Amino acid sequence: MEGDADADKHGSERLAFANAALALAGHEIVDPALRDIVERAARRQLTASEAIHIARRRSQGG
Repeated sequence: MEGDADADKHGSERLAFANAALALAGHEIVDPALRDIVERAARRQLTASEAIHIARRRSQGG
């Protein structure tokens, strides 16, 4: 199990990677709620499946 400092470091690294990949593709997440979902997934507070489900539900108004 990762310690809190390691979890924060790795979460930040995963988030930086995702942001770089989006930027290379010409995209950026500007919606604060979606940004929060991505950050929580990067910190492994949500699984990828949970994050996708929440984001889809939000974007579909549900």
